[in-house]
Amino acid sequence: MILVGDWATGNKKAVCGLTTGLVLANLESPIVPHGREVAPVPKSGPSLLSTTLPAGDVTFVFSLANNHIMDYGLPGLEGTMDLLRQKCFPACGAGENFAKARLPVVVQDGGVRLGIIACCEAQFGIARRNYAGVAELGPWVYSAVRDLRKNTDAVIVSVHAAVEDSPWPSPYIRELYHSFIDAGASVVHGHHAHIPQGYEAYGNGVIFYGMGNFAIDPDRWRDYPNGMWSLAAEIDFRSDSVCWRPLTLEIRHQRGSDTIVIEESNGEEQSSHRRYLEACNGPFDNPELFDALWQEVALRVYFHHGAAQMRFSASPQSGRRLQARVGLSILKSAVLNRIEPSRPRQCDYLLWYNMVNCESHRQMLRTALGVLGGEIKDMRSDETRRIADEMLPWSRGVVLK
Repeated sequence: MILVGDWATGNKKAVCGLTTGLVLANLESPIVPHGREVAPVPKSGPSLLSTTLPAGDVTFVFSLANNHIMDYGLPGLEGTMDLLRQKCFPACGAGENFAKARLPVVVQDGGVRLGIIACCEAQFGIARRNYAGVAELGPWVYSAVRDLRKNTDAVIVSVHAAVEDSPWPSPYIRELYHSFIDAGASVVHGHHAHIPQGYEAYGNGVIFYGMGNFAIDPDRWRDYPNGMWSLAAEIDFRSDSVCWRPLTLEIRHQRGSDTIVIEESNGEEQSSHRRYLEACNGPFDNPELFDALWQEVALRVYFHHGAAQMRFSASPQSGRRLQARVGLSILKSAVLNRIEPSRPRQCDYLLWYNMVNCESHRQMLRTALGVLGGEIKDMRSDETRRIADEMLPWSRGVVLK
């Protein structure tokens, strides 16, 4: 099996250079073919859709548990699942209620029987008892892993959880993924950061914290550092221990073209990506460095946009542009709708909901506020500042010591 990252190609067609094997990916958007009218649902952030699924002889298995698969409501989900069935692409992680969303899929790969569970930290589109959505990450995963392991050779837990644009997971997410391996999973397949994150062997399995963008619309991601390549992994389950080989994949696209090509990185690209992944993986062996780098991430994200989104006061030299846009938006709404400037709108409530509902967002806020308030010891240093400046180029100069 080959593990890859996010599929969200928009209106582009994708030519995939993977020619053999079973491929597990995160379907980051519903599939809405050209000419079909479907309305987006209210939420904070962009609404994504794609018009095509992968073509060719490769069989894909999709995780549907993410914060965009319900962007076009139940019609978008049902249409997507119909198309997946037509293509004979197994999928899990979403359904007409939370019980259906939690159901695994079982597939055969080279004579090995694999069970796959998909879940997502709480954001938008979570399935409830009586309405459709995605499977929310929760304690149910442990019993699902144990039950699935009884009837399969290996279990994969595919999880949509991360602080976006962070090369490292939070300590909370790392400990959580360790616990899935302890419960009997062989592989944790992580995604959501939209850039590659690190990976590590743990216990009897392997954890990939974030695969990055596998096949996406370049018009959205071309200018994002590390947004146009992804981590992939060939997994061999036939031996007693899980064996794997990491790969890096490039998204090739010429401006104006409606086709993207995904292929393995060339030699120079591989060297650059290897250095990046070493910087992601290295802190796993140094707990103090790992915790300090997470503080760097949390504070930079907080000052870059978290404080403004929560309407917290922040440094006048941090998040200034975003705060100005938020303030202008509120003022414009007040003028047009004749409401009090401080009165929250639906989009405000949805944004706050997302910030406090998502575990990674909460971990960012609690870490940043804890460090700033003195409850959490500030472990940052000149070394962590240098590493963070290199690995998070969008955040350079955001945080004052």
